[in-house]
Amino acid sequence: MTPTRLFSSTLAALAAAAVTGCHEQSKGTSASIPAPSAFKVALLTTGPVTDGGWNQSAYTGLQRIQKDLGASVAKQENLKPDQFEGAFRDFAQQGYSVVFAHGDEFSAAAAKVAAQFPKTDFVTTGGTNTAPNLTAVHFSTEEGTYLQGIEAALVSKTGKGGFVGGQALPPVTVAANAFAKGARAVNPKYAFQITYINGWSDIGAAKAQTDALMSSGADTIAHNCDAAAAGMFQTAGAKPGVYTFGVNADENAKAPNVLSSVFLDIPKAFTDIAATVKNGTFHGQALSLGLKEDDVRLLDNPKLATIISPAGKAKVQLASQDIRNGKISVIGPP
Repeated sequence: MTPTRLFSSTLAALAAAAVTGCHEQSKGTSASIPAPSAFKVALLTTGPVTDGGWNQSAYTGLQRIQKDLGASVAKQENLKPDQFEGAFRDFAQQGYSVVFAHGDEFSAAAAKVAAQFPKTDFVTTGGTNTAPNLTAVHFSTEEGTYLQGIEAALVSKTGKGGFVGGQALPPVTVAANAFAKGARAVNPKYAFQITYINGWSDIGAAKAQTDALMSSGADTIAHNCDAAAAGMFQTAGAKPGVYTFGVNADENAKAPNVLSSVFLDIPKAFTDIAATVKNGTFHGQALSLGLKEDDVRLLDNPKLATIISPAGKAKVQLASQDIRNGKISVIGPP
């Protein structure tokens, strides 16, 4: 099936917002606000919503839904796999209109619970399971990381790079491979080492992996490990001759040497989807959002604007257009 982009026609066309209510269930507790909206939206994450990246972007989306659509909202964060089904089921039993689950790892649990609660809509960011009340959203992070790979090859002196990932989930691995593929489009001999820390919050593990990558000669280092990325930025961020790369959010200010960030407009996508739930037009499907839809964007660090030559920037811009036009496939072996 060809992925379809989802838009709400206009938020102004929605029913007038009710009095807004908010309660958060970060650790299984809740604090109700009087006169909650009948339109209730929940968010599940595997990490903290203060990570400055992937999970925080999702929480920003939840807050925008509350503000723009008059929803009562709740969240559960730092969930473990054995808690996924229970969290979905709890919100469905409480009459939530839609539950967003932020990550590929939620897909199987979402499919199981969605079949049991047809009156609740479910959305996972990642995964392939869909149903009439279940949508799987794929943010094409790999389109942005391909462009970052080009940038890495243009600035690398050693011809070596590295990647610190949280877990080897398909979206993470695909984005890492795309980075290498982009770099090798410029330098076929570019060496790229992909590592995983088997979690999303272990800053110490990210530091250790980053040290190991730099010891092996890597001078261009990317990540996709959420809160643990602080370890990568702290270790490589001020290292002379090394450049780092951000992902999921604008991370250009996280270290002096962040060359660019792949920004995912998760808040916009979440609000668009929630609007269709509220106005009754939601239908489960597979959605792919990338450069063409402007839901994925490469944000170059203006403080390092002169690092890449005009000719190099032209290469990145041409590749961006070719990805949008379907002339470059970023998926596949690097």
